[in-house]
Amino acid sequence: MIRHVQGDTLRLRVCNNLTAHMETTTGKFDPDYAKHTQPMTSGGISVFKDINILANHLHGFYGSMGTDSPPCDPMPEGGPCYRGDNIFADIEPGQCAYYQYDFPRIASPGALWLHPHHHGSSSVQTHTATVPVLLDVNPSGGLDPLSSDSCMAANMKRFFPADNSNEIILHMQSFMFAVYTEASQNIQNATGPIDDGYITNVVGALPGDALCCSGPEKLDDGSGGTTWENSGDTGPDAGDSFSKLPFYTSGVNADFVTVNGAYQPVINMEAGKVYRWMIIEAAIMKWVHLGFDKPGCVMGIVSRDANYLHTIPRLAESLVLVAANRIELLIKCDAGTYQLQSGTNKTFTQDPGCGSSHCDVYQQPIVATIEVAETPGALPTPADPFGSCTPALPPYLQDLRDPFLTAAHRNEIVPSTGNTGLMNFTNPQEPGPPSSACALNGMTYQDMNAMQEIIGELHELSLWNINVHPYHHHTQPFQIISLPDGVDSDLNNGSWRVGDWADTLELPNIGFQAIVRWIPGPVEITGTGYAVLHCHILPHEDEGCMMKTHLLEKAYMPDPKPTGAHSQGGKAGLTIMVLVLVVGLIGVPVVLYKKKKARKAAENDALMSTQYEAARTQSTGV
Repeated sequence: MIRHVQGDTLRLRVCNNLTAHMETTTGKFDPDYAKHTQPMTSGGISVFKDINILANHLHGFYGSMGTDSPPCDPMPEGGPCYRGDNIFADIEPGQCAYYQYDFPRIASPGALWLHPHHHGSSSVQTHTATVPVLLDVNPSGGLDPLSSDSCMAANMKRFFPADNSNEIILHMQSFMFAVYTEASQNIQNATGPIDDGYITNVVGALPGDALCCSGPEKLDDGSGGTTWENSGDTGPDAGDSFSKLPFYTSGVNADFVTVNGAYQPVINMEAGKVYRWMIIEAAIMKWVHLGFDKPGCVMGIVSRDANYLHTIPRLAESLVLVAANRIELLIKCDAGTYQLQSGTNKTFTQDPGCGSSHCDVYQQPIVATIEVAETPGALPTPADPFGSCTPALPPYLQDLRDPFLTAAHRNEIVPSTGNTGLMNFTNPQEPGPPSSACALNGMTYQDMNAMQEIIGELHELSLWNINVHPYHHHTQPFQIISLPDGVDSDLNNGSWRVGDWADTLELPNIGFQAIVRWIPGPVEITGTGYAVLHCHILPHEDEGCMMKTHLLEKAYMPDPKPTGAHSQGGKAGLTIMVLVLVVGLIGVPVVLYKKKKARKAAENDALMSTQYEAARTQSTGV
């Protein structure tokens, strides 16, 4: 875990310890294993590939995208340095790179996380290479949400001690592996290749690949059939390109959640004491719906994705976190033993209209055991043990629901389904079986095309099909303006409400569309440059369910250019042996240096507020 404060510079040294060479099935070494792959005739850059190439992403970072930033200051020795969240910068096997993150003083405190983000291999690598990053309030001039008159009057700070003595971190990771057994083969054969989970592209799918195979695996039931027979597969991973080795999958067999690296750990608490939980759902796809096996605990949500709610805390009986979400909450329990569970609550279950593994909630009766010790004199926990207040929010999280605001940039299209909205997640194309690809508006990732974001101007997106696909926007949180009918209610307090800010949004099994807004900038904090938005089912991102964004000071007709020569590879084909190497060898040695530095005056609240008001005035014409 990394701990940092607002207004300081975070420096990371990220190293790729993966092997540069791999023995083939014939016992020879593949000389091209460490080279970036080239685009294929079918699939292009959006396929599973480059298993040993690493890129770095600080999820939840509000600041520079890193592609157009000035040089690191100071410039470190021994490797390249990227100033900001540059996911297009690749780290070769055996090499290290430096990252400089300049956190503004007005950054909302909360939980962020680091994970790999090379296009083509992020889904495999993220399983085991995630690092929580907690951003704390800087007592020397940082924005403190609890400093508002409302929160001071409610004495809310008593639940947030400076020494973090009541803090409990729950770093949740998902592990989804399976090996060939008769049961798993028959399941796969009966249902067809499971979308995103049955990733033969990842485990050795292309003829000619160093780790590919000699033929499809026969079923163990004596029928003579194969696992993909009659599945309708026409992609390059069909037929004789199917691996006979154990495979990596995500919908069947081994499928579980860990907390802080432990399976079903015990968390100790004391009765009568209010704790602050920081939950990081560092998953690649499936979601969790957390609750307790019996009454006795009261929870109140403080922030989502490191963005404080407009009123804190919001009482909730259960919590919905999709891949990449973070929740900060207050919790108080009576003495006793409780099971923290996922998938046992009645509101959110698997979407019955989706047969893919990513639609499912983790159904785990014991995620963790909570042991709450008796405390002399502790009274039973009341229905609301916290009170409430209105926190001080940074200017970039100000309310954009004003009906007089008109978005300067409203991105809408009409996809083939007849729905209207910019982000329409679909699964119609190759490579792979008909259900194994994901697209935005029917198109897979195009490195030379980008959606423009104009600093200081109001943007609005209509998001469709997010009942099964979590939408994530890099370096820029967004406010939820509209949700499907019936979703914005107290029954769904553990999910999202209209007015909340987030950086990743999914509405499992309860609605197809949401409308979100944001105002990018200011340029002194975010700079200009390239980033991405994508489905945070990371196998879908690798398959091309991603769009580049271009942050600009003003709109113009761009001359498209790729962001990185090494992001364009197209080779797939890895076996479980490689996956084991990923699990065992991926290393993200993080070396943290703190350099306290005064931010520019333009980064303060006044500048951001002025810019927001200017955009507001421009939109309303007032």
